[in-house]
Amino acid sequence: MAKIELLRKIQCEFAITTNHLPLTFLCLKSMKKLESRNPKFREYTELMISRNVFSKWLGFVVTKVEPGYIEGELEFKEFHHQQNGWLHGGVTSTILDIVEGFASYTLMEEGQKVFTVESKISYFNPGIAEKFFTRGGVVKPGKRFHFCEAEVYYLKDGEEVTVAKGSATIAVI
Repeated sequence: MAKIELLRKIQCEFAITTNHLPLTFLCLKSMKKLESRNPKFREYTELMISRNVFSKWLGFVVTKVEPGYIEGELEFKEFHHQQNGWLHGGVTSTILDIVEGFASYTLMEEGQKVFTVESKISYFNPGIAEKFFTRGGVVKPGKRFHFCEAEVYYLKDGEEVTVAKGSATIAVI
């Protein structure tokens, strides 16, 4: 088991330094725990979430808030469809951005703000489900930028089916 964990650590470090997306996501589930600079990070993050009118309109619900990590879900509605009836790529991109951005907020001091300055998304499978789940976090926090990753998936017969994965650079002001 120790060899597997060492391999995962090496792959994660390689992924972070080379921005190699498929390997990077090996880190997401085993991400190291981050500490928030704000003892009231949960309340501050929830305040910022409540101010995001677009995510409310979309129907995206944040279900878990931890330092450097966010989870959420989206009930699939007709206005989320693209021309083939699948989850629209723009909706997918948006919910990835939401969890990456709010994961950054969990590490901020009260009054600080964040915004996305760069985003990359890779689409793996069409989104065909009644509910979609998103999880994401800060891979490398910094004073001026946070490097984040997230993924959208759905459950089919109890197994996760990845719709898309993304990485983003989030500016801190």
